[in-house]
Amino acid sequence: MRDIALILHVLAGVVAVPFGPVAIALTLRRRGLNWAGEIYHWAIALVCLTALVMVPYDWGRLWYFWPITVASYLFVYFGQRAAETPGGLWYRGVLRGYGGGWIALWTAIAIVGLPVRPWAWAIPIVVGTALIEWLCVHPAKGWTRQAQPGAG
Repeated sequence: MRDIALILHVLAGVVAVPFGPVAIALTLRRRGLNWAGEIYHWAIALVCLTALVMVPYDWGRLWYFWPITVASYLFVYFGQRAAETPGGLWYRGVLRGYGGGWIALWTAIAIVGLPVRPWAWAIPIVVGTALIEWLCVHPAKGWTRQAQPGAG
């Protein structure tokens, strides 16, 4: 079971890494949920589900991935909910949700891929959070305009 979960985990991660920025960009440009957001959501869901399956196999070393996994999925879930109802400050939910999930994904990659560099996990968090918050305060004009009736 662990080997199957690991294979699915890696495959879903390979999909989620490039689709994170694509989902953010298309969702903000189109002002709503779209195919890229759906692919990103389900790829992250599979990454998180398979992580939850694998953690008990090495609980003593990997226990902290459970809360990271739950938080990662919740970020993307809330980003998707924001994308479904654009209006007001909806773009902040998309940026923080989808972006937060992407930061969590890269943080997990850094933790696993650079275990001799324990500080490396901080890089995606600091850089990604600063970028997301800057974009939340300085949004593009298209993100804040009201949708025109009948516009598709």
